[in-house]
Amino acid sequence: MNPFVSSVLVMALPPLISTATADGRTDDYLAGEVRVDGKSYPYLLLPPAEIVEGKRYPLVLFLHGAGERGDDNELQKMHFPERMAGTEYRERYPCFVLAPQCPKNQLWAEIDGSNPRFRSLPSPPMDAAIAALEEVVRAHPIDLDRIILTGLSMGGYGTFDLAARHPEWFASAAAICGGADMRTAARFAGLSLHVWHGGADGVVPPTRSREMVDAVRALDLEVEYTEIPGVGHNSWIQAYGESGCLDPLFAARRAPARIQAASASLLARAVAPEERVAFLGDSITQAGNRPGGYVDIVRSVLTERCPESKVIPAGISGHRVPDLLARFHSDVIDKGATLVFVYIGINDVWHSQSGRGTGVDEYEKGLRTLVRELRASGADVVLATPSVIGERPQGENPLDEMLEEYSALSRKVASEEGATLCDLRRAFQDHLRVFNPGARDKGVLTSDGVHLNSAGNVFVATEATRALRRAVLLRGQD
Repeated sequence: MNPFVSSVLVMALPPLISTATADGRTDDYLAGEVRVDGKSYPYLLLPPAEIVEGKRYPLVLFLHGAGERGDDNELQKMHFPERMAGTEYRERYPCFVLAPQCPKNQLWAEIDGSNPRFRSLPSPPMDAAIAALEEVVRAHPIDLDRIILTGLSMGGYGTFDLAARHPEWFASAAAICGGADMRTAARFAGLSLHVWHGGADGVVPPTRSREMVDAVRALDLEVEYTEIPGVGHNSWIQAYGESGCLDPLFAARRAPARIQAASASLLARAVAPEERVAFLGDSITQAGNRPGGYVDIVRSVLTERCPESKVIPAGISGHRVPDLLARFHSDVIDKGATLVFVYIGINDVWHSQSGRGTGVDEYEKGLRTLVRELRASGADVVLATPSVIGERPQGENPLDEMLEEYSALSRKVASEEGATLCDLRRAFQDHLRVFNPGARDKGVLTSDGVHLNSAGNVFVATEATRALRRAVLLRGQD
């Protein structure tokens, strides 16, 4: 049974916001819409009561419940948005509030029966919520280190789903009377996560939150859980009330380094005590071996937690797939690598401008040979897609089309040859949609459009550790 079939009736019962924010001016919300795959999706935006020139403000992305679905761009004002429009809350929390609206008969996150199931791609309404977020941060003075995510009921499920997809986007997240696929627990590593549920909730049982919280805590990750005895399917009243979660949500700041460290700790728990982890690639990986580089970041955690483990740096500037084929035996296999992260493809594309690139057939054939022989040696392989040559929006960098073609080949090879995929291309694109509102060609994750800056090294270290951990957990399942 879908838990939201009866939620409209249940959520309509209590006098939610009218008593808490009688002075709420919901007409202060600005109406907007985004188009995704040819369809229009409405959203509302509440600006701070006063905007001071030169100052940036937090943004709260709110995902509503099932009862507020539609296309009128009005129903989603209920509950949290109406509360935030009140004078008291606008003075206490000067911020932007973004409230997209999910169409009728659709969901923020996929649910199989009564169970959430994490899909590789977001639902269309969630895609639209992301597009609205992208539009708002581009057009308004948003503090990108203070983006907060929260939602209730169906939106609680959506909060878990979006936070699992992009934990590094948010300063904090609060899922109210929702649930999630427990297999995503590791994705919340390092995120300031709050979960609230009513102990007597008959629409979305509190077991949904309890199970998710237990899964997160089983990994020794932090999560704040509040279950309110005797409260039904309206725990958002307390969660967003005077002694609820809003103060800690607004106090938090985005912390990519904390997320990376927590993710790396999970990798350290998963690997064998004497693991040999090789990083094979080009100048990005060569520079990654320097202090503060992505290889060095991973190594620092692994050697601290697993003193007998070893990291094998194997990046050389200018190298392409054919160059890796000439040296991976001596640089990786002969050194006893048991786990290999392959980050290659940038030069195969980039050097095409000077006639020294790698043709698509040679690229695919070379990757297959590389992965097959590494796996034949007994090593587990993580294959990364080439990331970026320029940080401008997709399609505005000269080599984007070619990078997409080569990334598709890397995905294909990983799938068909038994390697774990680390889709850096997609991860970079998703991140830059939100965190490059000025459409700069460099400076967000790279120093020159290709090579990683400090933020980029933390970013790639996080993506790499997650993929390496997945590869380790898959051992013995072939």
